[in-house]
Amino acid sequence: MSIRDDIISIKNGLITLGNAIDNLSVHAEDSEQIVNSAKTINFKGKDHNSIYGKGLQWSGMGNSKMLNLQGDPDRLWSSITLDLHQDAHYSIDRTPVLTSEELGPTIRKSNLREVGILNGLAVNGNVNFDQFVFFDSGMSRLGIGAEAMNGQLSVASNYVEFIVQPNEDHTNIGNYTTHDLRIQTDSTDRITVRANGDIVIGNKGGTDNTVNIHGKLGVGVASLRGDASLEVSGALRFKGRIFDVGSEEPTQGTYSQGDVIWNINPTPGNIMGWVCTRTGTPGEWKTFGNISN
Repeated sequence: MSIRDDIISIKNGLITLGNAIDNLSVHAEDSEQIVNSAKTINFKGKDHNSIYGKGLQWSGMGNSKMLNLQGDPDRLWSSITLDLHQDAHYSIDRTPVLTSEELGPTIRKSNLREVGILNGLAVNGNVNFDQFVFFDSGMSRLGIGAEAMNGQLSVASNYVEFIVQPNEDHTNIGNYTTHDLRIQTDSTDRITVRANGDIVIGNKGGTDNTVNIHGKLGVGVASLRGDASLEVSGALRFKGRIFDVGSEEPTQGTYSQGDVIWNINPTPGNIMGWVCTRTGTPGEWKTFGNISN
């Protein structure tokens, strides 16, 4: 078939539209025809012949490739990948929504399941990482292993919850639950706070560890006076022996040989105190330390 300027010509598989055909209209009739009509390619349907499934089709090399109109909902459907130029983008109402490198500024919601390395991330509202790390934006609390947090920072496992809770004039740190709190180095307990409040420093059988207190130490006293480095409110046990104060020798209680009661009211001509010379209840006591007149 020869090529002319005013007709459709086919040569070597190439379709040429002559200058006489300015526009095409496709009528979806029983005998589909291409006629010279409007300024668009129009796929016109009728009651017995739908417009859906109509479009462009490429065949002759493998499976047919199609770009056509589909319904429910109405949409353009392609059987092959749509590939834009690297500088092109997808737009909605003249606003870019997707380029080769970024999502458009109007994108607010997504169901992303996997992302690569993030260089920066800003999140408003609650956050949930794999049902393990939770952030409650309403209470400004972060939980690791705990969805219902009892502190500004909560770390939980099984039935134990460790919290950090800053307040106006102090900070709470420790177990919110009734479990021991252990401070370790080298996987060894160094300080243990029991659930009942008892405190253990070091570990049983350890003799090489030392505890240095730089300052004054008080036991059972509300405030320390500056005239002593150690102040206790009760008896003091030294190498298995009790040192206490009193106004007379004990008349009740069990004491061991070597226990000492210091006279709380020493006066000239009086004694310094009493020492237990035989273990018992209350034991046998003798005076010591005559005070000169």
